[in-house]
Amino acid sequence: MTEPIKIETIVSALGTSGPQAAVAQNWPLIFAALEKHGISEVPTQIAAIATVGVETGCFAPIKERGGPKYFTKLYEGRADLGNTQEGDGPLFRGRGYIQITGRSNYTEYGREIGVDLVGNPDLALDPAIAAHVLALYFRARNIPTLAAAGKWEGVRRKVNGGLNGWARFLEYVQGLSKLIAVANVATSTQASAEQNPADPNPKPGTIGDVKV
Repeated sequence: MTEPIKIETIVSALGTSGPQAAVAQNWPLIFAALEKHGISEVPTQIAAIATVGVETGCFAPIKERGGPKYFTKLYEGRADLGNTQEGDGPLFRGRGYIQITGRSNYTEYGREIGVDLVGNPDLALDPAIAAHVLALYFRARNIPTLAAAGKWEGVRRKVNGGLNGWARFLEYVQGLSKLIAVANVATSTQASAEQNPADPNPKPGTIGDVKV
């Protein structure tokens, strides 16, 4: 079973976008959702963490900022988002860890999770629900495969539709990868030392296994 990336590793890599309290509250839910949907491999974890860091800036579900006029102009009447009814633009603004938008997405993810996101869109701000939305979104768009291949630009495009926030996203990916690699080396070194302890009473003419 894949272990979750440690909370302190996430906090260190994300800086101000990963406050300790927020990561401690939200990361276990996100990891549990990834695990439930069979996509908890380390590269996918890195993709999820970096995505949440960029999309929210606070490592918690958020509601897209703006007023009714802004969202009417941005989303109203967008058939590609399923916004076919008056008022859909402001109602189905971005929410959650990855900012799902549009009546179609709220309908689809609500059905898959088993909650009425259309009747109550703010349920997408619930951390447990937002975590399942993220996992389902990642799985549907083949993000685990892209992450495993190191195609990080592809990961960003699948979530954002472009490369907004790309520099920060890549910074988080690289930071997490480096910290995980260092931790793995330390763990491997410790395990080796425990399996092959130095002889506390070496024979004359030797230091450990090295002849002198």
